Amino acid sequence: MKQNDEEVKNESQETPSFNSVTDHYKNIIGVPTNKVDMKKMPRALRFFGYFVFAIMAACSFIFIIMYLLQFL
Repeated sequence: MKQNDEEVKNESQETPSFNSVTDHYKNIIGVPTNKVDMKKMPRALRFFGYFVFAIMAACSFIFIIMYLLQFL
């Protein structure tokens, strides 16, 4: 029973509209408004997302280090 309550709670968490334009897009075009629950995604897709995020973070760190080394 507790798991069903959590699923209903997660499904009801919608991102509110910022202004009338985003409300229009949400109603007409169908922009997704529910927040993503990473634990419900397939394992391969989660690991791919973590891998891409880690690569971006590493490249950003390397860029900052190289930029600072330029001034030495």
